[in-house]
Amino acid sequence: MSKANNNFRYEGDPQALREWQKRMGYTYDDAAAALGMSRSGYSSLIAKSNPVFIDLRTALACAAIELGLEPLPGNLVPYQRGTKWPPN
Repeated sequence: MSKANNNFRYEGDPQALREWQKRMGYTYDDAAAALGMSRSGYSSLIAKSNPVFIDLRTALACAAIELGLEPLPGNLVPYQRGTKWPPN
């Protein structure tokens, strides 16, 4: 998206996220872990009675996972809320 279009935001369809989970053969826990979020966070994206739009980063992550793409180089490190980054 160019800077000229910065007045817009991406809104993905929660049903598309449910379909992605099914295509991947993921449980809630599997899908949440694959996307780097808590089970409750993932569940809130797809289980609300009022539609919740999926953000662009989540939609792109789903597409990358489905295509088998690897994350950018880096290290996966355990994270706990309230901890400072970078760790000492």
